[in-house]
Formats: sequence, C-alpha cells, structure tokens
Amino acid sequence: MNTKNNALLGMLDTVVKIAFVIAIVVIILRGSKLAYNYGYQIFNQKPVSSGEGRTVTITVESGEGSKAIGAKLAEAGLITDKNLFFLQEKFSEYSGMEKPGEYELSTSMTPEQMLEIMAGGEKAGSKSDEEDEEVMKPTEMSEDAGEEEEASGESEESEKSEDAEESEGTESPEEAQGD
Repeated sequence: MNTKNNALLGMLDTVVKIAFVIAIVVIILRGSKLAYNYGYQIFNQKPVSSGEGRTVTITVESGEGSKAIGAKLAEAGLITDKNLFFLQEKFSEYSGMEKPGEYELSTSMTPEQMLEIMAGGEKAGSKSDEEDEEVMKPTEMSEDAGEEEEASGESEESEKSEDAEESEGTESPEEAQGD
C-alpha cells in the first residue's frame, strides 16, 4: 500500500510541475506579446482618427509631467492609451520639453506631432513661425541669391589670388627639375 501511495504522489508531483511550467510559458508569451505591441506602437505612431479629425483645446499647466499630460490627452480622446503616450514621450526627442500653455490639438495628429507642438510652444490662436515670416517673392529670392553668389565669388577670387602669390615664391618639383 505504501508503494501505491508513493506512486500516486509521484504522479501528482509530476502533474503539478507540468502545470507550473505551462503557466510560466503562458505568462512569458503574453508578456512578450504585450511588450512587442507596446514597442511597435511606440515607434509606429498612428493618429486616433484619419482625415481632418476633431480639434480639441488642451491646457498644460506649469510643472505637469508626461503622465498628467497623457491623462488629459486620453480624457479628451486625442490618444488611445495614456501609458503608451508616457513611453512615446520618454523615447521622443521632445522628452521633458513640454511647455505650459493652451494648445489646439487634433485627433488626426500622431502623439509625436502633439509633443512637437507642445515643446515648440505653439499656443492656440497664435501664428506659427512659418506664418510670422514674410513670404519672399520670386524676384526677391533671385536678388538675394545673386548677392550670395557675388559674395561667394569674391571670396573665391581672393583665395585664388592668395594661392597665386604663394606659388610665385616657390617652384614646383617639376619646375625645379626642368632647370
């Protein structure tokens, strides 16, 4: 009877070990899939909606971190996952550069585009840098380009004359052999 109990306990022990290994494998596979999906979404950002999208005004307060900003964006429907936004912000070139202010963001923007706007300080209703610059007319552009060419031509001519002066005092190896 003792051998029957030992055999039964041995089988039970084996079944428990197999179930434990299967549980570990399932946990690793699910964790790997989750990590892959997050990694993929961090670098392959997509907007919430395509087309023109819906514009939402977001206010970023001084001292707010990326988690708080992500929560506001998710609440407004501009992003789908605030935790993913936190990671995207950390891996972004704009990490920690968000400035306080009021921003008009669209559901057709990627998180990277939103971060760029918040880091650049483009506030709602203000003109962007491109709008602030005067648009140059084609004639103005050609005049400016001509001035630049004249300036670069003058510097090239002065370099050539300096090289010529230096070479007058020294003979090249070929000229020295000819004498």
